[in-house]
This record gives sequence, C-alpha cells and structure tokens, in this order.
Amino acid sequence: MLAAIILAAGASTRMGYPKALLPYRGRPFLAGILEACFAVGIEKRVVVLGHYADKIKENMDLSEAVVTMSEDLDAGPIGSIRAGLAALAPLPVDAVLVWPVDRPHVAVATVSALLDGYRETHRPIVVPVHGGQRGHPVLFARPVFAELLGAPNDEGARAVVHRDPTRVAEIAVSDPAVLEDFNTPDDYKELLRKEDRFRGE
Repeated sequence: MLAAIILAAGASTRMGYPKALLPYRGRPFLAGILEACFAVGIEKRVVVLGHYADKIKENMDLSEAVVTMSEDLDAGPIGSIRAGLAALAPLPVDAVLVWPVDRPHVAVATVSALLDGYRETHRPIVVPVHGGQRGHPVLFARPVFAELLGAPNDEGARAVVHRDPTRVAEIAVSDPAVLEDFNTPDDYKELLRKEDRFRGE
C-alpha cells in the first residue's frame, strides 16, 4: 500500500496567505496535489494541517482525505511528517510520498516516475533529481519510518536521506517543478506567469 502525506501546516509568513488555498490551474494548491496523488493510484492521502487549519477546512472539501494536525509546529516539516506517519500507523502502508503543499505544479508523470523507481529499485528512499539537484516530493518506505519519527528537528528528513547514500534511489526527471517552491507573493506571481506562457504556446 502506498500513501501520501501532504505537508500543509506552515505559517506562510512571507506569503501572507495559506499556500494550500492559493489558486493554480483553477483549483487550490492542495486540491491539485490531492488530485495528482489519486491520478497515480495513491488513494490514501493524509493532509497535515497546523497554521490556518480552520481556514483551509472551511474553504476546501477534504472529505476524501485523512486530515490530521501537527502537534509540534515549531519542529517544521519533520513535525508534520511525524503527524502523518502517526495517522497512518494502523494501516499496512509500505511507503509514503511526502509532498510539500508549495509544489503544486509537479507533473503527474514525475510522480509516476518516482513510484516506478521505487518498485524497480526497492530502495527505501526515492528522490527526484533535476539538473543534478535533488527535489520534492520524496518517497520513504517503511524501513526508514522509525528514523523519520526520531529525526532531529534541526535536520529533519534530510538526516534520514543523508545517513546512507546506498539506500537512496535518484530518479532523473525533466520537471524543474521538483526544485521550485513558493514563499513570497512575487514567487507566486512568477508561477502564474509561467503558466500563462505555457498555455500560450
């Protein structure tokens, strides 16, 4: 069983608005990611909320996802990963795709390539690589779940990824979106400009 943990607990301090609700391709960031996960066959999807939780729940239908809260917002993303894993603990999940909510434009084909890479290599960590740089989302298999739960807050999941290079499968992708996150209104405007150019081609 594959599952997705979507990280949407951040304060969006520089953006000034919850990233999960920013419109992209006619729907909020979070909705697009949920749809992309479903499109590649990941039906069990956990949305981890924190800051803006009430606003997000009021403005989105999350009935088809498992919604949980990060109890340690100061820990950052690793706190949300722990919350997501805790929500999935009763289930026989083999691997989770950890997807930050500020990567709504990662192509479905890219996610499919990560899943294929996991099935082909059987490595417990699978990361997309574009232009020699590692990006997101990242797949973690059950053998490293305990390490994620115990990872230090200051390093987070990076500590798990860097611990043993031999257990990491790097999947080369042509999708620059795996490297691009959005933290400011200008970042968001650039995303929309790129989308407009794409549609105009």
